Amino acid sequence: MKQMMVVQKSSAEALAAEIEGRLRKLGVKIVHNPAQCDAIIAVGGDGTILNAAHMVLPHGKPVLGVNAGRLGFLAGLEQHELDTLLPRLAAGDFALDYRMLLHVQVEQHGQIIRDSLCVNDAVLARRFPRIAEINVICDDGQTLSYLGDGVIFATPTGSTAYNFSAGGPVVQPGIESILLTPICNHKAPARTIVFAADSTFSVEIPDEELALGIDAQAPQPLHRGSRVTVRRHSSQAAFIRLKPASFLEIFNEKMGVSL
Repeated sequence: MKQMMVVQKSSAEALAAEIEGRLRKLGVKIVHNPAQCDAIIAVGGDGTILNAAHMVLPHGKPVLGVNAGRLGFLAGLEQHELDTLLPRLAAGDFALDYRMLLHVQVEQHGQIIRDSLCVNDAVLARRFPRIAEINVICDDGQTLSYLGDGVIFATPTGSTAYNFSAGGPVVQPGIESILLTPICNHKAPARTIVFAADSTFSVEIPDEELALGIDAQAPQPLHRGSRVTVRRHSSQAAFIRLKPASFLEIFNEKMGVSL
């Protein structure tokens, strides 16, 4: 690794500066353009790591998260591990975990007004304190109807995020699939459905009640008559792995539960 970019949440500026200093001593040049870096280091929690992933996805560069947040499930490095693992990073002694992405499009009046990649989840949720009706059309023509707070389309990587909080299952990242999870469904009990990774979903927006949020970014209000389409994207996100810990070991450590 010859050139790296470091980004951080506002409360982690001192730690980010320390990491940059350590990398320079290891012969790594610090750059500030995602197109020029060999990898990006995100210092913060999962939100910071997701933002960093979106910065480098167009350039196909890997991401390393350094946990400086509450959970940091996506982080590959803890602060106390800098001494031992940063030299390995600089030397290129690491593995890459490739994660599937979702492709989310919003169409309005025949025009694509949003075209986004998604690492964790795309959430259609109500904007106002009223029950929202959402009809999800699957690629086989079947319609799934939900009456509640919204729905989550999650990747296996995102299965441990909002999907997990909403009662959805945890899916190992290597099992490529798309999870559809209702949020506080008001009808008969509804559970997550795990679909094949090549599935396609569309939702016609019936009114002004819904907003779209992707990877915890600011939600976008949706207008009556627009259509949201969710499918797998052909590219993947790459996360740097410096430790041999398995997915279940990380899950048990971060979540404080045992699977």
